[in-house]
Amino acid sequence: MNKPIDDAPQRAGTRELLAALSNPHLWALLAWYDIRQRYRRSVLGPFWVTLSTGIMIGTMGILWSYLFKNDVKAYLPFFSVGSIVWTFYSTQINEACLGFVQFEHTIKQIRFPMPVYLLRIMVRNLIILAHNCVIIILVFAVLRVGVDWHALLIIPGLFIGSVAMLGISMIVSVFCTRFRDMPMIVQNATMVLFYLTPIIWHPNSLGKHGWVAEWNPFAHLVEIVRAPLVDQVFPVQSYLWSIASAVVFVVFGVLLQGRYRNRIAYWL
Repeated sequence: MNKPIDDAPQRAGTRELLAALSNPHLWALLAWYDIRQRYRRSVLGPFWVTLSTGIMIGTMGILWSYLFKNDVKAYLPFFSVGSIVWTFYSTQINEACLGFVQFEHTIKQIRFPMPVYLLRIMVRNLIILAHNCVIIILVFAVLRVGVDWHALLIIPGLFIGSVAMLGISMIVSVFCTRFRDMPMIVQNATMVLFYLTPIIWHPNSLGKHGWVAEWNPFAHLVEIVRAPLVDQVFPVQSYLWSIASAVVFVVFGVLLQGRYRNRIAYWL
C-alpha cells in the first residue's frame, strides 16, 4: 500500500522544522539555561572561553604571521575573525553529533520537534560567539583597523552561516545517532577541514592551487563574515556559494529528519 502524500519525508521534515522554528521561546530559553548551568558559580562565566580563545589567537596569530612572513597588522585581523567564525561552525557541527544523544531522557518522555534540540545547541553556541566577538573588537582597536558600512554585512553573513550549520546539524545528528562511531569521524573531518579552509593561510598564497579554497563551501561561509570586516568588500561569489550550500544542507537535512524522526527515540 502506498503511503499518503502527507507522510512523504520532505513534508514531514518541513513540518518538523517549521514547528520548531515557530517556538523560539522554547529553544532560546533552554539554550540560556544551558549557559547558566555550564558556568554556574564561575566568576567569568562564558568569558573563560573568550579568554582562552583570545590567548590562542594572540600567540598563534603573531607566531604564524612571522612564519608566513606576513605583516601582523594585516594578518592578525584576518586570522582572528576566521578563527572565531570557524570555532562557531566546528563547535556546532561537533555538538550536533550528540544533539539527540545528550537529550535522550527528554526525547523519550516528551514529544518535541527534533530540530528543537539542534536549535537549542545553535543558540547556545551563538551566545558564546557573541562573547568571542569581544576579541575581534580588541584586535581591531589595538591594531587601529578601520571599518566602514560593509561591517553591517556580517549580520546576513552570520544568518546564512547559521542556516547552513542548522542544515549540517540536521544531517550529522541523524547519522551519529544511528551509528555511534560517526561522531569521531565527523570530529576528524572538521579537523581536516580546518587546514583546508583559509583560516591560518590566505587563499592568494596557493597560486595555481587556489581551487582548494574556491571549491570549499566552508571557505565561503567564513568569507561572508570575514571579508566585510577585514577587506571591507561585499564578497558576491562567496555569498552565492554560501546560499547554495545552505539550501542544499537544509533540504538534505529536512529529508533525513522527515524520514527518520520516528526512529530516533528507538536508536537512543
